[in-house]
Amino acid sequence: MGAAGARILVIEDDPELASLSLGVLERAGYEVFVAHSGAEGVRLSREKLPDLTILDFELPDMDAIEVLDTLRQGASRTPTPVLILTGARNGPSDQVRGLEHGATDYLTKGLDRAIFLARIQAALREHRGDDSAIRRGRLLIDPRAGTVTLDGRQLDLDRKPMLLLYQLAKNDGSVVTREELLRMVWSSEYDGFERSVDQAVYSARKALGDPGWIQTVSGFGYRFRTLG
Repeated sequence: MGAAGARILVIEDDPELASLSLGVLERAGYEVFVAHSGAEGVRLSREKLPDLTILDFELPDMDAIEVLDTLRQGASRTPTPVLILTGARNGPSDQVRGLEHGATDYLTKGLDRAIFLARIQAALREHRGDDSAIRRGRLLIDPRAGTVTLDGRQLDLDRKPMLLLYQLAKNDGSVVTREELLRMVWSSEYDGFERSVDQAVYSARKALGDPGWIQTVSGFGYRFRTLG
């Protein structure tokens, strides 16, 4: 995978435009998934966990606003950046609506290829921030690669538990509340889903093999402790 391993989902119902976007992005080194409807796009977003989504404003089953609202709601909320692709029929009011509903930016169809790629790279940089690999004793966590290594052995850990472990390790020795972990990992402050945090902690502890790496602080949250 090129481009720092970024995965991009393209939701575009026009086969020609979808194929064109696929070719440009793959040549730039991205891993690309294509959906031809809003419903398929929502499904792929939840299955593939892309780093960025390019969303056509007009789709046969849903418009971009409906797709955005679906992606940004509830327990399945997707925090990754979404760039809306607009055409000649979409004016400034459509672009404003998209931004108000959680879009990161918008792109116009027919945009110069270099500018198209530069806008994608900028959105990815802004979203990722400081996510360089960190080492805590025998443990190495690399969120960009999506890997956790203990004593040189890569652990079998899904993305959410890996990101939770990363955030706890970044705050080594400090208590991190469940609400903070929801915001950091799931980019959400929804109520009633703290169980998702507990399940991710369980998975991380199981993969690490020693629960001592992640301590429960009753009534507050969790604290990471580096083991020798």
